[in-house]
Formats: sequence, C-alpha cells, structure tokens
Amino acid sequence: MASCTKQYTQVVPNQTVYADLTPTNWTTTASGTADSVLINTPVIDQYFTDHGGIDVYFTFDNGNSYEQIPEVYNSISFSYVYTAGGVVLYAQNANGTLPASAPTALTAKIVLIPSN
Repeated sequence: MASCTKQYTQVVPNQTVYADLTPTNWTTTASGTADSVLINTPVIDQYFTDHGGIDVYFTFDNGNSYEQIPEVYNSISFSYVYTAGGVVLYAQNANGTLPASAPTALTAKIVLIPSN
C-alpha cells in the first residue's frame, strides 16, 4: 500500500478590507458599457497577485448580510478584477448595457487570502 506525505506551509492569516462606496465613486469605463471603481489596496502586491486570492462581498443592508460577487442585484451585474495595488469593481445592467444610474451606496468587503 502506498502513502503520501503532505507538507503544509503556515501562511499569515487572512485580512479583510472594507470600502464604503457612494454613487459618485463610480465612473463610466472607456467602453461605455459599465461603471467601475478602483479600491486602492496596497497590501495586494505582485507576490500576492501571483500566489494569493481574494473574495469580494457587498452589503446592501448596512452589514446585516453580505453577498459574494460576481452577482446580479436589482438588475445590475457586479464583477471584479484585481492586480497589484488594487481591486476594480464593475457594475452594468444585467443585459450588458450601462446602468441607468450608478449603484446605490454600499459597502464592499474584500477578503485577502494569502497562499504559498
């Protein structure tokens, strides 16, 4: 019978970053099909981008609950990308057109998950 040996490396615990967003924080992308907002997150460096990961959640009810994105909420499709230095959130109508108005005020919760 064969067995395997697993090796684990202890990693610094997860971190959480919160960002309060208002409708004025969002700007229309160059393509004109979405609104976006950059959340500066200096802890995301190139090493983290290459080896870590993030999860993003929104609260629409002042922190009583959080919903993970990507998601469609009130006919707005939310998504994100991240690179060294920040997280870019996107919002567009679920049918692919620019939202009629910027998303309402909400809080983003970004969970940084380090890994080796």
